[in-house]
Amino acid sequence: MLDNYITEVKGRVDSEKDISVAVRNDLVRLAEARLSDSFERYHWNANIHGIIIRLYTNSAHLYAFWAENWYPAPRTHTVLPHAVMYAVTGVNGREPKAHYNHETKTAVFINTEYYGQCKSWALGMAADILETQHNVHSIHGSCAIVGGKGVLIIAPTGTGKSTHTWGLMQLPDGKIHSDDWVFLQYKKGLAMADISERKFYLRTDMVKSFPVMEEMLKKCKCENVEGGDFTAFANSRAILDPEWIAGPDKFVEKAVIKAVILLRRDKDSPAEVKLNAIDAIKILQEGKYQVLAGAGGKTGEFKTESYYNPYLLIRRTELQNGFFTELFESASCHILNTGIESVEQTQVRIRQIAAKA
Repeated sequence: MLDNYITEVKGRVDSEKDISVAVRNDLVRLAEARLSDSFERYHWNANIHGIIIRLYTNSAHLYAFWAENWYPAPRTHTVLPHAVMYAVTGVNGREPKAHYNHETKTAVFINTEYYGQCKSWALGMAADILETQHNVHSIHGSCAIVGGKGVLIIAPTGTGKSTHTWGLMQLPDGKIHSDDWVFLQYKKGLAMADISERKFYLRTDMVKSFPVMEEMLKKCKCENVEGGDFTAFANSRAILDPEWIAGPDKFVEKAVIKAVILLRRDKDSPAEVKLNAIDAIKILQEGKYQVLAGAGGKTGEFKTESYYNPYLLIRRTELQNGFFTELFESASCHILNTGIESVEQTQVRIRQIAAKA
């Protein structure tokens, strides 16, 4: 029987990312009161690139996905978290909503069990600390290695990052590095990439492109798979061990980025454009994209999200642009339009770019 949980909320909820400490304290008291209503209280320390984030929740689903997704951090009285997330359900009189206070590094989710947003904000909380204290660049993207060279794909949710990363892995000299988020450090002219999570949280409809995945997904923890059909709902998800995909030899934890691919989806732009650093940063800073299922907002409408990254809880434009300038000093950049070509045609273009990197 499929290990699948159907959430009432199936996408991102409205949020406030700049609440005051006073509002934060009120929300924490509300969350603690709800957690005290029952024996069902869970907490777990996640280690996200050295940043410890503790989850408190009354949702067995969120707890199970959280513990499965991240590398564990020690759970002792001598190890304190850098940031804390509360995620509580069953709060009467409250609409589903997410809140963040930067000063205390505290997030509070009310009445939503959709794991995707909790995961996203955990990465955003880690980024809030890492980018200013440790000079680590956080990117919403996926990464593969081809012939020893890292290929980083940066794009909005649902535009094919995972599909094309997996496509590169199919090459004899291809390996997979990350599916959704990459930590970068710039050292001696190189862009060094590290993974962010222990297991991938990915869309199950990838079985359309990779049918071999179906047997793997049947053994995974799943979210919002309707009627046992992995393609029925566009935002159904699973937690997958990357070593299952093609064996441990096809998964790597570090990479040196030599090519960056941006993806967009429209009916007018050229299929491929090579970008200089200035133009690439301009496109990233604007972050125009079309909303797809699970990405928040009305499906099909156009929105903007700087750097294609809805996970960043604190916007530091000058710092981000500086990071990307360093990236494009060591890696080429192309933008591809997935709205006018097939997945197979786009994959051919990416492979050609990787070969020349």
